[in-house]
Amino acid sequence: MSSIPALRPPAVDVLVVGAGPVGLALACELARNGVSCRIIDKRPAAVTTSRAIAIFPRTLEVFQIMNMIDPVLEAGHQLAGVALYNRSGQIGHIGFDALPTRYRFALSLPQSETERLLIEHLGSFGKSVDRDRELVAFSQSVDSIQAVIRDAGGAEEIFDARWVVGCDGAHSNVRHLLGLPFEGAAYEETFVLADVKLDSALDPVHAHLFLTETGLVGIFPFRNGGCRIIASTQPESKGGPAGDPKFAEVIDLVNSRTDLGIKICEPDWMSRFHISHRKVAEFRAGRGFLAGDAAHIHSPAGGQGMNTGIQDAFNLAWKLGLVVRGKSPDSLLDSYNEEREPVARMVLTLTDRLTRMGTMQNPLGRHVRDALLSILTGMHPVEDRIAETMAEIGIHYRRSSIVFGNGGQALRAGDRAPDCEFIVGTDRRLVRLYELLHEPVHHLLIFVDQEPELEAGAFCEEIAQAFAGVIKAFVVTSAAHECSSTSLRDVDGVALFNCRAESGTIFLIRPDGYIGFRGDTGHREVLRAYLGKIFVDEKLPARKSPEPRLP
Repeated sequence: MSSIPALRPPAVDVLVVGAGPVGLALACELARNGVSCRIIDKRPAAVTTSRAIAIFPRTLEVFQIMNMIDPVLEAGHQLAGVALYNRSGQIGHIGFDALPTRYRFALSLPQSETERLLIEHLGSFGKSVDRDRELVAFSQSVDSIQAVIRDAGGAEEIFDARWVVGCDGAHSNVRHLLGLPFEGAAYEETFVLADVKLDSALDPVHAHLFLTETGLVGIFPFRNGGCRIIASTQPESKGGPAGDPKFAEVIDLVNSRTDLGIKICEPDWMSRFHISHRKVAEFRAGRGFLAGDAAHIHSPAGGQGMNTGIQDAFNLAWKLGLVVRGKSPDSLLDSYNEEREPVARMVLTLTDRLTRMGTMQNPLGRHVRDALLSILTGMHPVEDRIAETMAEIGIHYRRSSIVFGNGGQALRAGDRAPDCEFIVGTDRRLVRLYELLHEPVHHLLIFVDQEPELEAGAFCEEIAQAFAGVIKAFVVTSAAHECSSTSLRDVDGVALFNCRAESGTIFLIRPDGYIGFRGDTGHREVLRAYLGKIFVDEKLPARKSPEPRLP
């Protein structure tokens, strides 16, 4: 390591390493939460290739809360679902039209475009990526980290920050420096990827997946007639081709596995890649964190990778914001691993099963697979459940130590709060939950009958004053006829809260749109005890705070 320069750069709260979609989303959210950060990347420029292309509904909800959804929707291409085929024709369909969200589609958008939009959004906070910079070493003390950052010319600087987050991909330097094992294995199969123009009878509003005896081919439409082709090939150890794919190989793979006479033009980009399934056991080590591919990599089957990583960042950012501002104890950050590691484990298991199912060689196994796909996707409840899993709408944190509430309801503490409209206050304002969440604070909602109760209003005022800057509190009138699109329903009229938010219900919605606390007006002391565990140094009237416990 070179000598420490005489003038050291100013310290920041968080050093973000890696400027892919995960690191960029994290930097944007840190800025929105009032956290100073520096984001570095060893690449001299942003990627220009498509790479990850699928953005699923929950990630679209994240972008909505981040207040950047409009340019994302404008740039992307909406896909209504996935069509499944074998040699005999279509054998199944997974549609997104019944999802309990306003985004009843997946968005096809090249990663280069996603990064461009995130970079522009980061610029709205006056921030930019510090490129040609690589983290080569760091040490931790009780209250900070000291990083060694090397530029493209070999010059080194010493940089202090309170925390470091590795968003630097499968070969993460941060993970290596933290000494965290990346456990798992590589798949035998290799995959060919090509972005091409397509001339075929396939509809452009679905992804198309062909499962054959020689392997799989997926066709994922882009805007303007382009598409992504991904195909499995034999591993090199079994005589499969090596090196970058040739265009003729791509044509042969498509024509031999689809039997549809598909015509493709010269590709914009082609690549051959190997895939692995690996994960760290812990997403935090002291003052270091991992997110996205640095913490978990898996097969591209299902398109979950980038989405899971962005949601990692979304989960971590608001927690760092509270801790950095001294509003919550450091222990709040332990919930990042507690909540996100099980999600990564679930995604790893899911994508592994999908990969093995899609590349199955045994004839009997393929026959059973195809028959089951046809039967199961033909049953609407099963199809909807599969779609919800792909969309990541059903992810919950019910077992997290930082959520609390009475169980048994359809909407429970730890669940994703659906976007909905409701009426608040004596002025009967119509508000939408995810628009409220543009301000990154907790939102306390107390549902009452048509006339707001004075007691509920006084309690909201008490909480809002005691937790100024971290909690906004609202009395919600739950009378359905008061709302133009029916109170407690989404814009498409799908009942969301409905009877689950009867008069007296209390919801505390976290900044990431999950329910931190659920109770009723008889649980106000329990809520106070809960808030005493999440926040510190606030101004509630002095009282002994019991452990949160519902009767």
